[in-house]
Amino acid sequence: MKHIHTLILMVAICFTANAQLVVKVIDGDTYKVLLYGKLQNIRLQNVDAPELDQYFGKAIKDSVAKLLEGSMLSLELHSSDIYSRTLVTATFKGMSLDSLLIAKGWAWFYTKYSKKLDLKIYEAAAKLKGLGLWRCEQSVPPWIWRKLSKRNKRLYEVCHE
Repeated sequence: MKHIHTLILMVAICFTANAQLVVKVIDGDTYKVLLYGKLQNIRLQNVDAPELDQYFGKAIKDSVAKLLEGSMLSLELHSSDIYSRTLVTATFKGMSLDSLLIAKGWAWFYTKYSKKLDLKIYEAAAKLKGLGLWRCEQSVPPWIWRKLSKRNKRLYEVCHE
């Protein structure tokens, strides 16, 4: 019964505030949220996390899910992408979510679509510390991974530390 009251309160907050409930993490940078009373897919701007079939992809998805599922995000909505996801910037517990993901080594700074240069500093620090995807020296950014043939993807399926 206590959980039902909590859920009702969270849904009420989603209708009245900028805080949105994360229902499911699809991958490191894409989530299903309760947005204005409807389930919608959102994608973080400024970052690109590994694809699920990419090395670290499932591990990073699981880490982000452990952090965010059932939590509230404060969202700033932007446009939609070609997959009908709403592009957002998000704050989690007072922290910029894109900065948090990059600092943990869970995503790349998406330079093609972002001018938020402070993210480059977080990425460099994570890389120096060997955090997350930076444990593997030959990690391939997702924007390159998506263009690789199946044959070439097999070359990067494991980390050759």
